[in-house]
Amino acid sequence: MSTSARNEHSAMITEHDPRWAAVVARDPEADFYYSVKTTGVYCRPSCAARLARPENVRFYLTREDAEQAGFRPCKRCKPDQALPAEQHAEKIASACRLIESAETPPSLESLSQHVGLSTGHFHRLFKAATGLTPKGYAAAHRANLVRKSLNKSDTVTNAIYDAG
Repeated sequence: MSTSARNEHSAMITEHDPRWAAVVARDPEADFYYSVKTTGVYCRPSCAARLARPENVRFYLTREDAEQAGFRPCKRCKPDQALPAEQHAEKIASACRLIESAETPPSLESLSQHVGLSTGHFHRLFKAATGLTPKGYAAAHRANLVRKSLNKSDTVTNAIYDAG
């Protein structure tokens, strides 16, 4: 079988695989990895890199399988790291814990430094994840503490001081 015939056959097999449709659609929900023979990398199906030729693509269930086959992680989609949404969720949760444990509400700058993001980017991510700004979240947390303290304290003044 000639090289071009082999390539056409490989391309046909790949194009009829349902995973290829996920790669073409850049489906973020797809749960597999694919490698590109000509570049030596493996990617997530949602990778924004230029679409590879179907005859150069192979599919893998895990990233370990792709690495064992001799491929390295793509530098664009970083399939060897957690998804960006998961990384952001961890950072927002860390900021929320910091707000909840602080006696006085931390500044936006100190929160963004704590999680390692720029101030503007952190503010956008925080609001998208929680529905509140960091300052609003701190105020809501403090108000919740006051409500809880009102049930335990004799006076409103004591409840306010107990809540910080």
